[in-house]
Amino acid sequence: MPSKAHDERSVVRMSKRLPKRLVASAVVAITLVIWYTANFSHPTPENFRPQDNPLQQPHLPCRELPGANETLVILRTGSTELRERLPIHLSTTLRCYPEYLIYSDYEETYRGEHIIDALDSVNPNILANHKDFELYRRLKQNGRAGLRDWELSGADSEAIQWTGKSENPGWKLDKWKFLPMVNRTFHERPDLKWYVFVEADTYILWSSLLKYLSVLDPMKPHYTGSQMFINGVIFAHGGSGFMLSKPAMQLVVDYYAKHKDEFETFTDGHWAGDCVLGKAIVESGTAFTDAWPIMQGDYPGIVPYARPDGRPIADPNKREWCYPTVSYHHLSPDVIEDLWNFEQKWIASHLTRYLLTSGEQNEKIILRHKDVFKQYILPRMSVTTRAEWDSESDRDEGKVDNAETCRGKCEADRDCKQFSFNDDGTCMTRVDPRLGKSAKGVSSGWLRDRMLRFEQDMAPCGDEGWLT
Repeated sequence: MPSKAHDERSVVRMSKRLPKRLVASAVVAITLVIWYTANFSHPTPENFRPQDNPLQQPHLPCRELPGANETLVILRTGSTELRERLPIHLSTTLRCYPEYLIYSDYEETYRGEHIIDALDSVNPNILANHKDFELYRRLKQNGRAGLRDWELSGADSEAIQWTGKSENPGWKLDKWKFLPMVNRTFHERPDLKWYVFVEADTYILWSSLLKYLSVLDPMKPHYTGSQMFINGVIFAHGGSGFMLSKPAMQLVVDYYAKHKDEFETFTDGHWAGDCVLGKAIVESGTAFTDAWPIMQGDYPGIVPYARPDGRPIADPNKREWCYPTVSYHHLSPDVIEDLWNFEQKWIASHLTRYLLTSGEQNEKIILRHKDVFKQYILPRMSVTTRAEWDSESDRDEGKVDNAETCRGKCEADRDCKQFSFNDDGTCMTRVDPRLGKSAKGVSSGWLRDRMLRFEQDMAPCGDEGWLT
């Protein structure tokens, strides 16, 4: 393998034929790719230590992408889930962000990171007396040590649905965080072009996000994410992640200062903080831009790449296959780590082209849903039956003796692509592809040749691009 010095000398020899900016980018790109190939490793949550500050470790390629230093990532979590969900971000995603903040419902230093109390600016009377803040008051007295076992969210994301967990005291607090969090962020960090808000079970494809933001004008108000409606209020789904430009932040912060009491009353009668924030943003003068299917509300293993009958989706406006992908939600820590490793390898293999190209050619260097299916989903569809895994198969084939008999039922149907076998003997099959997720008491399998043929038979993509 050529040495780092050899590759850098090769770039220098090109300097007489290339602009200085491109030469510098090439040196950076080649150096980072060689470093990544030789040294890529990261601490796991189990062995992460306070001194393992991401900013003090060698730079990963993801930290060098254009626009990274102009983008602030705001991660929102809570005391009931922090122990299970934050460590994986300390060892993966946060290592890619030059600028980030972490908010919760309790201020503390956790493994060397400052966790900001998102609620300290709420009306003092609400803090002292409102029933939603019983947990908050207890945290002030006893810290996270005072949490009860049943209050802990754990690492399992299955219980978290679109309507949340209304009985969990941490969830009751969560809706109050959004506007105060945005307000404090902008007052403390008004110097960034973009503000990206995510949750602890969200994964942002950093390279794709920065590409998306690069096609938007940061001097104009922008509020973009995956569209949701509640009682006529349009807003970005918080779990999918959403983005605000600096002008949009300025508008909503100014508006909130004038209407704080009104929004606290509105929050009291509502259940979704992302909806409360969306109402304030739109009323302050920033229109909402729907970024679906770029921003996804669930795990990539259950993205609908085809119609329920297994055939490709023909309508380009509804076909996720060809669009770029930026975010996923409802992810367990092990899946976040898996996706992060996947993206780091992708960045390392594309970094030189990423930095040396521009315009239309640069726009082609992007991860699309079809790439995630081919490079991430397909390799995880094992040839052999996978134990403790539910492939989300949805057609009941009745009771059978074992998983191999269930596989035979799938093979007998030319449209079937996968199956699952439950411990109670139930056989399920499916015609549109799903990877699924970990589950006890279920074994799953895929007919690899049919999955490969599905991917190969998909219609070529057109000019599907960013939604602006």
